[in-house]
Amino acid sequence: TTDSSAWGAVWCSAAELARLILYLCSLPRREAKDSGLTVVVDARKQPPAPILFSALRSVQSISPGCIHTVLLLAEKELVAHRERLPGVQVETLASLKALGRYVDSSQLTQELDGTFPYCHGEWVQFFQKLHPFTASLRRASELLQSCIQELRSADALAGTQDAATCIERHQELMQRVLSD
Repeated sequence: TTDSSAWGAVWCSAAELARLILYLCSLPRREAKDSGLTVVVDARKQPPAPILFSALRSVQSISPGCIHTVLLLAEKELVAHRERLPGVQVETLASLKALGRYVDSSQLTQELDGTFPYCHGEWVQFFQKLHPFTASLRRASELLQSCIQELRSADALAGTQDAATCIERHQELMQRVLSD
């Protein structure tokens, strides 16, 4: 919602907002990601802060196509001029009923007459656990890829001594993978 006090906070900049939107763009499955996000802006009480459109332009320049549509829920009179976002469809909607034609109610929160259960505090707690977990998975994957590459690049064995050295090296790599 655009009437939140967060828009005036020191930490709320176009760069930070763009970073958040890029993160949100990274979450969907690949097939959903390819079609781009639909961003719903609830501007029924107050017009959007200029940093919102600045952030959206940044996101489009960094990752073209990751945002497909911006749905601006606002009184037509409150939005004097509609911002242009190259490569993004921007629709101004005057009612929640109109919003329902674009977004299924199961994807909208109760504030937007939807049924999607959303609690920001719970999302933050989940993210704080999920982010380190996924970072660990990435590191483990990189380690495995590195070990696989090293095993594949091993030269042909010249003799029994080379075979013993190679077996020892393979065991070291396995221990390294399993200990991580």
